[in-house]
Amino acid sequence: MSGTVATSSSTKWDVAGETVAQAIVIAALTFNLVLSFLNASVMPVTATHVIAVELVLLGVATVMVGSRSESFYFIAMLLGAWLVFAMALRYQFDAKAFRDAFIPVIFYLLGRHYGTPELGDRIVAIAIAIVAAGALFEWLFLDVYLKYVDVLGFYQAKGVVDPNAGGDGPGLFVSGLRFEGRTLLPFLGEHRVSSVFLEPVSLGNFGAIAFAWVLLRDRGRWAAMAIKIALIAMILVLGDARFGVYLCGVVVLVYLVAPLLRPAMVFVLPFIAVIALLFYAGSMVGVPWDNTTSGRFLLSGQLLSTLNLEQALGLQVSALDYDDSGYSYMLSQFGILGAAMMWGIYVFAGPAETSSSWRFKLFVCMYLILLLSISTSSVTIKTGALLWYLAGCIAYGRRPAPVAFRS
Repeated sequence: MSGTVATSSSTKWDVAGETVAQAIVIAALTFNLVLSFLNASVMPVTATHVIAVELVLLGVATVMVGSRSESFYFIAMLLGAWLVFAMALRYQFDAKAFRDAFIPVIFYLLGRHYGTPELGDRIVAIAIAIVAAGALFEWLFLDVYLKYVDVLGFYQAKGVVDPNAGGDGPGLFVSGLRFEGRTLLPFLGEHRVSSVFLEPVSLGNFGAIAFAWVLLRDRGRWAAMAIKIALIAMILVLGDARFGVYLCGVVVLVYLVAPLLRPAMVFVLPFIAVIALLFYAGSMVGVPWDNTTSGRFLLSGQLLSTLNLEQALGLQVSALDYDDSGYSYMLSQFGILGAAMMWGIYVFAGPAETSSSWRFKLFVCMYLILLLSISTSSVTIKTGALLWYLAGCIAYGRRPAPVAFRS
């Protein structure tokens, strides 16, 4: 009898932990919208409020992971020691760098210990419904949306946008309009929806993440897959998220060639990407960058070329803003050794023994490789929490490479 009671109690705790884990991921997805509403309609919001919410979400997730995962402490000590060492040498402490380094670790292990593929299905379905509803409401009732969710005012309040600067439209974020014309269905006009993310870039990233999961998990449920993909397509089109669409194409390609790839091949790809960006920028000297995809690659390469050896090793402070070059940001904050260490931990240590786990792991890798080529948007908790939670949910077994799948 006592064994039955203990098992029942354990099951209840497991269910409670899974529920809390999913609530944290959904909160990470939507808390900026809630704070923006509070700022516009209830009370002033500052950067302190945003930081406090992120700390609460990360703190709760860390406690949950720490109670289940022994490997968390080893990884945390390894990353923490390197970051403290690098920051001490460049006489700079940056709490954001710690946050950016630990979001993947914490949420991956949260999915690993409090998630399953079936729970991943549930959270993706909920997230698609929330984001699609927000996108449609913003598109159909923009004036009402901006009345209660003053996007530009929120970014000004938390210090991201100059209070004296205007946005691309009344109350929209600085990229809320595509003045040069839409890429996706130009007849829809210049407005790019942001939904719960408040800016279109994260909306496009979310669309790619959701598409990768749905294509992987819903292939046997054709009606469900069709509905979800239709909603994802609507989200991407309304946000004119052209890079998100490109990423969806990459998903299909990656899933097709997955049996041919090996972890060592994946590990070298970011280094090849950095070399390619530098070569591209070197071949386009004097050519100004623009807002096209090739122009964004050019800007990223130009920013990379400004790094000296000490800055690339993470040992010297750089005064430049690297928001448009994820690789430059990673090198300047973590150094090439620290960045390679974080990359290698996932590529070589993340379990992937089934075809599904290996395919999604490859998607995560390609997602990061491509996004880091044009921005730092991959490190935001808004989409990072969902991405890494799903990566943990689908990770299977203990072996780092898909040995069973290959054989």
